[in-house]
Amino acid sequence: MWFRNCHIYKLSQSFDESAESLVSKLEAKRFSAASRQDTESLGWVSPLDRHLELLVHTANGCHLLCMRKEQKVIPASMVKETLDERVKTIEDNEGRKVYGKEKTALKDDILSLLKPKALSKSSHIFGYIDPRNELLIINTGSNSVADTFLQLLIDSLGSLGAVKLMGEENPSAIMNQWLLTGLPQGWRLTGQYELKDPQDDRLAKFKDNETANQLINELLEDGYWIKKLGIDYKDQFNAIIQDDLQVKGLKFVEELINENDDIDNSEQYARFDADFVLMTQTLAEFVAELVKHFKVNIEKE
Repeated sequence: MWFRNCHIYKLSQSFDESAESLVSKLEAKRFSAASRQDTESLGWVSPLDRHLELLVHTANGCHLLCMRKEQKVIPASMVKETLDERVKTIEDNEGRKVYGKEKTALKDDILSLLKPKALSKSSHIFGYIDPRNELLIINTGSNSVADTFLQLLIDSLGSLGAVKLMGEENPSAIMNQWLLTGLPQGWRLTGQYELKDPQDDRLAKFKDNETANQLINELLEDGYWIKKLGIDYKDQFNAIIQDDLQVKGLKFVEELINENDDIDNSEQYARFDADFVLMTQTLAEFVAELVKHFKVNIEKE
């Protein structure tokens, strides 16, 4: 249970739901497979095993959730080919052209016929609520997926005060300054950079590069802004911090991942819980530093 990406939200109001109350509220949005005519289906499943009943797994006060999304896969090429054949048949048999609205109606009819036969693909997105540290963290690198998870959670709970991290200053300006004067204590550069020229949106990308690179300084002098910066956080993980304060490409160090190796695997979910607790504590400390260094101010409701 180690997240790879983090969409981070600060809770702007106290989260007082117990695990039992949370389960009860999520139940109304439990996942059920898409019907024959549905294009997709969305809902909650157990974060431990999708075949289990319990929709929330709680450890050390943090509530782990899992959203399942099922989509019907209908190849666009198949729809186009079938539509072209139908249009040609009508035009040949009736001696007339088929135009926009009729084509749209034909396409809708084709999709309706293909949906029951379509294969489905599923994705599982994990997130957790940390009431003690007033956090919601979603394991995805996609803005749209994070928005879908958050909206499903709001629909399930009725309301949720959750605000994406947003600094009082431009995060790029702060990261630019880090490269000139040094990173926060315990943070190190990993040699991954993406810089953007605000004049014409040109990008300069560096991967696995030297952490001390004169070209980076020259780009900063030319007015480029840091868009993505690779950091090592206190020898606990590497990650990319973006200018919108998304955190991507988390890679926890082996020492941290192996810290709970001595736990007896015969005790079901004991190792899972221990790893989850370790991860949430590490991320809570990291987010607290993000809030401080990027001057995040969340007003309480």
